Amino acid sequence: MDKKVFKILSIDGGGIKGLYSASILASIESKTGKKITDHFDMICGTSTGGLIAIGLANGMSAQSLVDLYTTKGSIIFPTSNNNFVRSFQNSFKTIKQIFFSNKHSVKPLKRILDDLFEEKTMGDANNLLCIPSFNLTNGQPKVFKKSGSQTEHFVDNKIKLVDIALATSAAPSYYPIHEHNNFLYTDGGVWANNPSLCGLLEAIDYYVGNDKEYEEFNILSISSITTPSGWIHTSNKSKSIVGWNKKLFQTAMDGQSYFTDYFLQKIVPKINPNGDYFRIKSPEMSNAQMNIITMDRADKKTLLTIKSLGNQVGNTFATKSEILEFFKTIKHYKNI
Repeated sequence: MDKKVFKILSIDGGGIKGLYSASILASIESKTGKKITDHFDMICGTSTGGLIAIGLANGMSAQSLVDLYTTKGSIIFPTSNNNFVRSFQNSFKTIKQIFFSNKHSVKPLKRILDDLFEEKTMGDANNLLCIPSFNLTNGQPKVFKKSGSQTEHFVDNKIKLVDIALATSAAPSYYPIHEHNNFLYTDGGVWANNPSLCGLLEAIDYYVGNDKEYEEFNILSISSITTPSGWIHTSNKSKSIVGWNKKLFQTAMDGQSYFTDYFLQKIVPKINPNGDYFRIKSPEMSNAQMNIITMDRADKKTLLTIKSLGNQVGNTFATKSEILEFFKTIKHYKNI
């Protein structure tokens, strides 16, 4: 008799590079002819990955999320297609980001989220959810959860999806801090850019193991695009905040994602209950591609490049046995 497997999808943060993750998932949906939401019991996502997770858990296809990034990306992160104008934009926004305020207005993103999710709450989602943020008010990590009956608590189920999306994606100095219910939240990427471990802990706490509903777990983790960030040996070693610039936040995000992947590769084969962990990693890129892909550059050339990389990687993995295993059976969790 087949064992009951708790299936988890995890999606990294990364700003506009979420288009890469969404394109991978769209390729998988296209190749298998099956929707993500029907085959994963839990979806975890941080920052832009959190937006994807919330969208998938509310009936959106991965392709519709690709279309959203493609058509709305330059509205969320205003970026000119003209090189000269874009250079001026970058200079102005960087000065604003360093000395005065957040780099981008959150109003365009909020309008898009309001249109998508309206008054829907976490409890309306069709999948269990884990969406990391960081509570600045009490100085502790926060995971917004769509919980099943096993947890015996439903503290987040009445929170609006728009608030959760804004809380997980409030990247320091890129977007303003998000306030909800008198608490202040910033981007979940400051501690859980790869949220796979959040999903694993939630699974073994409440859903998988002895005397629980599921015997095993299986995690599919989708990376964002990461670019090589090594510094040359002669770099100035006394760096101010200005000197670190965008590398300050990006280094923390990349480091956390890498460590979580490494940790899960080591620990999953050794823990009880039994489980599997598979990660689709960042693609190999040319120097030309690396030069145009950043967390918030959304001109046509960059969006097409990110989408192309996602399609290529997605088509490669969509027929692999490790991926097809997730789609052999539908999810067991049902929204009640």
